[in-house]
Amino acid sequence: MELAYGKGLLPVDLDEAHFDLTTVLPRERAALENPHAVFLKKARHPLEAVPLPELVRHRGLRKPKVAIVIADHTRPVPDRLLVPWIVEALNVEDILVTILVGTGTHRTTTEAELERMLGRENLKRFRVISHDCRDPSHLVRVGSSADGGICHLNRIYCEADIRLCTGFIEPHFFAGFSGGGKAIVPGIAGLDTICHAHRAELIAHPDTTWGNIDANPLQKLIREMVCLCPPDCIVNVSLNNCKEMTDIFIGDCIAAHEEGCRHVREVTCVPAARKYPVVVTSNSGYPLDMNYYQTVKGLSAAARITEDGGSIIMASECSQGIPAESAFEKMLALPTASERLLDDILKASPTEIDQWQAQVLLQIIGRYRVYLFSALSRTLQPITRVEHIDDIGATLHALKEESRAERLSVAVLPMGPMTIPMLSPP
Repeated sequence: MELAYGKGLLPVDLDEAHFDLTTVLPRERAALENPHAVFLKKARHPLEAVPLPELVRHRGLRKPKVAIVIADHTRPVPDRLLVPWIVEALNVEDILVTILVGTGTHRTTTEAELERMLGRENLKRFRVISHDCRDPSHLVRVGSSADGGICHLNRIYCEADIRLCTGFIEPHFFAGFSGGGKAIVPGIAGLDTICHAHRAELIAHPDTTWGNIDANPLQKLIREMVCLCPPDCIVNVSLNNCKEMTDIFIGDCIAAHEEGCRHVREVTCVPAARKYPVVVTSNSGYPLDMNYYQTVKGLSAAARITEDGGSIIMASECSQGIPAESAFEKMLALPTASERLLDDILKASPTEIDQWQAQVLLQIIGRYRVYLFSALSRTLQPITRVEHIDDIGATLHALKEESRAERLSVAVLPMGPMTIPMLSPP
């Protein structure tokens, strides 16, 4: 079998005489033959929004300030194509455009990463600014949610005459699917707003989970906050396993997102007949497997079909560490037993940055044995609170011997969190 790992594939050789393998993969869809043509058509006929070529005239502005929010370095959004297409459709001068990198609570995106994401030519054409959720001067209060959460958003975005955002719709362990309003909250929100939307009681809610949009309390909160200062239009895409565009969704932040989610759900929600004693997963390769923080997503996907007390084997390169000096790293490095640390997180008030990722990780390692194949240094391995392995095949054989089964049943998620395994009803 081959697992998405880093910028390539990780082969694992097994003797089929000893293993009963079930591969769980998203359904593959062909790439768009002419994505630019599809973009232009949908930009002229967006869902419940003003067509992009008419937006400037509709606002009655001659030189509008334009803000385009994009995802950060952890997402494979094809912004090097989407951003110039959007500017072309708007027919505005480059000097009027600011690209906001929605970092949420992540570190600032580096110049090299910006060049990979946007291309050197676009970096020369447009002003590019990384959002800083901790800097009050970058933020504007736009209101409060019904549950009392104060909503601070990026000042440049709020003060722009025309606001747009791009995004990639993929399965998400909290919001159901990414894309849509997530570009704004948490992408360009203030730290207090992000923490409110990721507080322990909300993350622990059973409906805050993969593939759930309609009844998801976190998705509902995101949309409520975004509606306090909504984008004029979103441009979201779906991608196949080769990270090629398979469709484009343009329009109102909710309407276009829901159409995209319906499309992606058909591809990514894959039925699974039962739970398995062992599940092997990836974190879908680069850029999502660049650190251990993001790796929790792949573990969460695998946990959906792992028997209680079973084993999860994760292949995630973690080329950029935990990441270093992050609140997530510092939290995991505490000399506190995992069970006690989880209890502290569930009782935490106010919410601490990154506690949501630690919360999910600790819940998983409390129910399953977790093995990690990665490039993490030996000095970092103890912080992860899981067992580190050098050979996935050898680990599987050891688990097979331990089980004493003639053939060990193993589920494999080669694309990790790009797949939502759905247990069939009994």
